[in-house]
Amino acid sequence: MLNASITAGLPPRESWFELLDQRRFIVGNQRLTAQVTGVHVTGFDTWIQIEFEEDSRRSLLLRLAPGTSVGAAVELINSRLQLPQQRPD
Repeated sequence: MLNASITAGLPPRESWFELLDQRRFIVGNQRLTAQVTGVHVTGFDTWIQIEFEEDSRRSLLLRLAPGTSVGAAVELINSRLQLPQQRPD
């Protein structure tokens, strides 16, 4: 399913929500469950806001270009989750 494209018949917002919400990610020995809190389509870009159920300190805002595959979006999320967390000053 990682190479799947947007679900036929659904508007892009609902498709991205359906494809990413409740998806599980593993960071080190921690499992995180994505919670899509917002999807906004502006022009050709899709913005997706994600928070994680098990760690409220983690959140992501993705900007996806047209034609971005689900696999590419998941890889982007994984790569961002692997980065060290920034601590507030």
